[in-house]
Amino acid sequence: MTMRNWRQDMPTTEAYWMNRILFDVHHQASHLARYKAGPDAYMAEVPLPPDLKAAIRDNDIAAMYLAGVNPYLLRAHCLGLHIPEPVFLEGMREAGRRQEQEQQPKEPHRG
Repeated sequence: MTMRNWRQDMPTTEAYWMNRILFDVHHQASHLARYKAGPDAYMAEVPLPPDLKAAIRDNDIAAMYLAGVNPYLLRAHCLGLHIPEPVFLEGMREAGRRQEQEQQPKEPHRG
């Protein structure tokens, strides 16, 4: 989710931390091995809610993208963990479907 300012979309604090995790895991020496050894332990000190940590740990591509993860970092994460291309693409399609559902007008409650 993003907030708007007068110029541009601003990523949330949660998106920052998710992006930071993915960047560090794939760009800092030894971080990938630590992450693979225990994603929950690796993320223990990161100030993210459990559902977002679970999205990273479980490689929920759609949830990560919709939470504000940079698509280039997300793709690099999938490559680094050897997540197959069709799985990545289906995750992105799922993100699109979820986004469309969120934008659908809600029917008025009748009762």
